[in-house]
Amino acid sequence: MFKRVLLTALLATFLFSCQQEPESDISYEIAPVVVDSIPQLKIKMTLEASPDGITTLSFPDDAWGQEGLYNSLGKMELLNVEGAIEKDADSGHIVLMHPKGVKHLEFQYFLKQDFQGDISTREIYRPIINKDYFHLFSHNMFMVPENAEENQDISLDWSSFPEEYTIHNSFGSQEKMQLLQDMDMELFGSAIFVGGDFRIYNGDIQGNKISLATRGKWIPFKDEDVFKVLEETLTYQRNFWNDHSQAYFTVTMQPFPQENGSSFQGTGLTNSFATSVSNNDLTDIGQMVYLFNHELMHNWIGHTITNENEEEQYWFSEGFTEYYTFKNIAKNKINGLDGSFFIDELNRTIRDLYASSVGEASNSEINYDNFWTNYEYSKLPYWRGAIFAFYLDQGIQQDTEGEKSLDDVMHQIYADATTKDQKLTHDYFIEVMDRFWDGDFEAVFQQHIEEGQKVDLVALFDELELEYSPESDIYELGFEFTEDRKEIASVIEGSQAWEAGVRAGDEVFSRSIWQGSIDHEVELGLRRNSEEINIAYFPITKAAVPQLKSTAENIEKLGI
Repeated sequence: MFKRVLLTALLATFLFSCQQEPESDISYEIAPVVVDSIPQLKIKMTLEASPDGITTLSFPDDAWGQEGLYNSLGKMELLNVEGAIEKDADSGHIVLMHPKGVKHLEFQYFLKQDFQGDISTREIYRPIINKDYFHLFSHNMFMVPENAEENQDISLDWSSFPEEYTIHNSFGSQEKMQLLQDMDMELFGSAIFVGGDFRIYNGDIQGNKISLATRGKWIPFKDEDVFKVLEETLTYQRNFWNDHSQAYFTVTMQPFPQENGSSFQGTGLTNSFATSVSNNDLTDIGQMVYLFNHELMHNWIGHTITNENEEEQYWFSEGFTEYYTFKNIAKNKINGLDGSFFIDELNRTIRDLYASSVGEASNSEINYDNFWTNYEYSKLPYWRGAIFAFYLDQGIQQDTEGEKSLDDVMHQIYADATTKDQKLTHDYFIEVMDRFWDGDFEAVFQQHIEEGQKVDLVALFDELELEYSPESDIYELGFEFTEDRKEIASVIEGSQAWEAGVRAGDEVFSRSIWQGSIDHEVELGLRRNSEEINIAYFPITKAAVPQLKSTAENIEKLGI
């Protein structure tokens, strides 16, 4: 009897120990705490120690356009050994100094929100930690060993959070203990982690889990409507690529207040897409349809099919993504949108390209500096690439009497990317297109992509026997700001800005401008000779820019 009890006790002890934190190369225990009335996260990290007595952790002070991320760091301490800790913001390192020969370190640090008040677009990529929820990314939440191997076993212990507290991230949902086996450290470093009062909506597509995590009281739409858009988008995109390999995917969506206009930001991450959206009645579900369809298409165009030289092939990774956003939405009638939507979006893209002051800049001018500092250069590959994709799509369909389309080109490129690790280069794209294009495609590519000449849309529309208007209103702001944007530098005589009374030398004390939009008034608060003047006008001008008519015949001919 005694032996049986002893055996049972030993077995129970063994089973209990097996249920403890799983073996891992790096483990994190995350707990909610309040320090001096400030909600914080306490993170205990267990890791292998460097034998030389100096273990370096990566934790960037500047990342994703955010500076001073170390302001979110609270108390740090080594728990199992005596030692010292140094912060090196310039290198983005936390240096742990400890006795030589130590096998493992237990290191604890605290994270806090380093700004007050409501979040805005400026704080979205900073650690958000308050009494209701947290919202962080890998790089500003988890320190990682500088010398870590490419793949590690990582454990995440959330068991200290209350039972009702949502735990949701790029690797799972509502799991209080997560073991990420053989985790690619680069993928771990590109993830979203949220918790608190988030609501989770779950579904599956051919047995693969999808979810939406959101919070707050949305003004412009219901959670269920957003989830339906997400479900439809992922279903049709995966069907298009015949790719149902992703076992788990989530979208996180947090609201932020905004008085004027609407805006949204989104970031594609490991198994996830994190977005923040202005919560007012100027935001609508249509914007979420576009956002999801464009950004999630990057799972294939831009992620699986990668550019050899990033900015050089933006005409493809952004422009073709834009075109397939329009096409996927319209062909599958996502949120009830159809061929008229496709024509409207194509027309808008045409207007934007023709209105751009850099509309015929060469592809070499779409470089890092121009793309990231100049609005028109940043949009040029979207506009040019989308119209070029439309041109190719219609040309292939016409040459093959509808048997082939640009879809077949995209499927070939995807197959080569997945089976041969083929990157998107100009030579490779020309090589693939030569199989589908009737004529000298290299010359076409040189003209419209390398040199940046606009496609002759009038000739194309005539050839396809499409109904169109030969001219339209396009965007024209009508004036230039001074470099500091505090004054009007020059005004185009005869423009709507000129007619409304804007003059060179006017001081600007307020402004509301929907860049590129002809449907919203420009509103300016100007000061001239100590007198304040309020001016509003529509930034439009007439131009010879062809626009397709939204007719049933056109929609049928376009194959939408």
